[in-house]
Amino acid sequence: MGNTQSIRKINFQDIQTVIKTPELYLLINTLNENEQSCLIINTIPIYQEEQLINKHLYMNKNIHIIIYGKNSNDEKIYKKYQQLLSLGFYNVYVYAGGMFEWLLLQDIYGAEDFPTTSKELDILKYKPPAMLNVHLLHYEY
Repeated sequence: MGNTQSIRKINFQDIQTVIKTPELYLLINTLNENEQSCLIINTIPIYQEEQLINKHLYMNKNIHIIIYGKNSNDEKIYKKYQQLLSLGFYNVYVYAGGMFEWLLLQDIYGAEDFPTTSKELDILKYKPPAMLNVHLLHYEY
């Protein structure tokens, strides 16, 4: 429909492929600096991300870049997606499930199939915020 480009999304099986072949992909995240202790294995460390992006910007713009965030409501992944496209990268993908989905899958199926850089016991700290259970201001007349 029209001139808009749809966002290329991938699922957890694609991430499993990515972590098995890190030489073909850049796996980056949009979590805050203080949330970097538990990441999907083979995620580029936050302090190396800019340097690697700049390297590929001049040497290999067709590198496959996968972005993930905290959970399915994390809007920062779409901002990062657009930023990378505007730099000229064209093989950019989003894993919308993020750390929350990955940790849930790890809890059910095990760390061998869903490895992370450390063991996270509090999975719910990655959950999306509730939207319908938020109390709104009521004006009384």
